[in-house]
Amino acid sequence: MSSHELATLDAVILAGGLGTRLSSVVADRQKAFAPIADEPFVARIVRQLRRAGVKRIVFALGHMADSAQPVLAAWSKEPGPEIVASVEPEALGTGGALKHALPLLRSNTVLVLNGDSFVDADLAALLATHRAADTPITLCAVQVTDIARYGALEFDRDCRRVRAFREKQAKEGCGWINAGIYLMERSVLEALPEGRPVSLEREIFPRYTDGRIAVRCESRPFIDIGTPESYAAGADFFARVA
Repeated sequence: MSSHELATLDAVILAGGLGTRLSSVVADRQKAFAPIADEPFVARIVRQLRRAGVKRIVFALGHMADSAQPVLAAWSKEPGPEIVASVEPEALGTGGALKHALPLLRSNTVLVLNGDSFVDADLAALLATHRAADTPITLCAVQVTDIARYGALEFDRDCRRVRAFREKQAKEGCGWINAGIYLMERSVLEALPEGRPVSLEREIFPRYTDGRIAVRCESRPFIDIGTPESYAAGADFFARVA
């Protein structure tokens, strides 16, 4: 799968979360736009999409959306993907934000990325997995040493489909987690409940664990800046993976 087909897909970056745990150190802006090494965290995701050939990015904004708008306006003037903003009127969760952004989406397959986490995944390979599996959802997974913080994934015998999502638990150890990068068919987005908060992770994805979520596993460094500690580690992380 080449970047040619990726160029036909809309990408949605989910950047509307409250960022409660991070508010003690980043209180003046949306957490996806928190500065790391003199640029917003989410700038790395935008570059990743540009390298992959994505031509259109929809930012699903919510909490502190005003703080993100000047950055998006500046990026819109630069060569690269078209930048579009969808601002939810109230906190709608990850699924609700996607439903609200649906009228702005043009492609039948949509690439969705969490704006507060990063892994330099092979997006073309993820799309190839999605097409070969012929599933409505394909998820990128990464291996971490601290599944207690994230919750773990369970796969089928062939490690090709997600069988279960395990919530965060006290048990520590190495395991595979949801990396926050998905390919979703428009039919999934159209079926999302409207007018209320919806969580992809807790409400929607478990409904598809009957074989309808394919998975591609990536053995690459991963960061989620959801806590002050992980946010503080961001500069060192990107210095290593750059």
